[in-house]
Amino acid sequence: MEILFENSYVRNKDFAKEIYRFYYFQRKGLVICYVLLSLSLVVNILISIFEKTYNWSIFIFVPVFFLGQLYCYFRQVNTMVKRDSEVHGKEISVETIVTNEYIQNTASTGAVNKLEYDKIRNSVQTKNLILLRSKANLIYIFRKDTFTKGDKESFARFLNNKGVKIK
Repeated sequence: MEILFENSYVRNKDFAKEIYRFYYFQRKGLVICYVLLSLSLVVNILISIFEKTYNWSIFIFVPVFFLGQLYCYFRQVNTMVKRDSEVHGKEISVETIVTNEYIQNTASTGAVNKLEYDKIRNSVQTKNLILLRSKANLIYIFRKDTFTKGDKESFARFLNNKGVKIK
């Protein structure tokens, strides 16, 4: 098996922030939900100003929902960092290799995961990461700037040839 791409990353606080920022604030469905909730709040504020009627449920629910999302985001980031530190005593590093048949993650903890291309459900990009989600909801992560063999553009073309489109 010829290794076509190699990538590595360290699970630190900045890494956790980027992952959870995407999952809590940048996914399309959530962005639409946030926009609709914000519009609902603005409309209710305008109605309360001009018609002197109040819908307290919107005034309470929307801010509580947004604060809850922020709380969950910060909690997840801190929990990931604390777990890695508690269980392994240090930040976890992950080495990923890509062959023509599969993708393999090897963590500094000794865990090894293989993913065949037909088991990839979807993929997305963030500012610094490429995320591949498997049918079993495992996330395979590639930092765009840490390819030691290959680069992000040729990796994206390779995935596209395998039938995986990166959004």
